[in-house]
Amino acid sequence: MYAADRTWPELGDYVAEESVAVVPLGSTEQHGPHLPLATDHLIAEGLAREAADRGGFLCTPTVNVGVSPHHRQFHGTMWVDAPVFRDYIESLTRNLTYHGIDRVVFVNAHGGNVEHLREVGRRLRDDGTLYAVEWT
Repeated sequence: MYAADRTWPELGDYVAEESVAVVPLGSTEQHGPHLPLATDHLIAEGLAREAADRGGFLCTPTVNVGVSPHHRQFHGTMWVDAPVFRDYIESLTRNLTYHGIDRVVFVNAHGGNVEHLREVGRRLRDDGTLYAVEWT
């Protein structure tokens, strides 16, 4: 179930029965001269949506910009600073808990995001908010 395609009552019905969300994350950066800048976030979204559909889970919209300053020399690369990324993802995930989600799978297709997603997962687990895991 892709969240952005549903109505709020449909999402209310979902969280009344289930409490898992799949969150795709990637980046917008170079992948050589032959691949589009969207490669990472397109891969993450494809994997996340398929997994969510097969499992009957909720899939959120994709986070398209990640931690990519190491590709800054290539035109079109976009990135956010690591602390900003962590705070944004933590805030987004806490928002999901407000609506009844207590387990999140970060489906990540960008290596620069890995350590930051794991840190967010630790923060949320340690304070008892929810259980979140990073899957690459």
